[in-house]
Amino acid sequence: MTLSITHLSPTIAKQWVDWLVTDLNARVKKESLDETRRNIGYLEEQIKKTSISDMQSVFYQLIEEQTKNLIVGTSTRRRFAFKTIDPAVVPEEKAGPKRALICVLAVLLGGMLGMAIVLIRYAFAKKD
Repeated sequence: MTLSITHLSPTIAKQWVDWLVTDLNARVKKESLDETRRNIGYLEEQIKKTSISDMQSVFYQLIEEQTKNLIVGTSTRRRFAFKTIDPAVVPEEKAGPKRALICVLAVLLGGMLGMAIVLIRYAFAKKD
């Protein structure tokens, strides 16, 4: 996945990209932790409902796996969902619109439009 932000200030764009990756990682991590906790709660309910010792031991093993995921997998990793391969950098060259080209084209097109209006008015003017 490639993430890029275009802004007038390149430092602000870099900062937003960094914040966005951090926030996305935090959100996915929180959702994963919540899901693991719900799984553990569900398994504990199933243990209370069943009286078969073999099923209870299976549920305890599943709870153990979920607890390992909770402690090791999600709590210790800083980059949870998105791993930054190439960190955001402030560009050295401007990548935005080429204002000089836009101004030159606007002047040329405006001049041609003005000439066209003058010629059309001259052609349809009443001759005295």
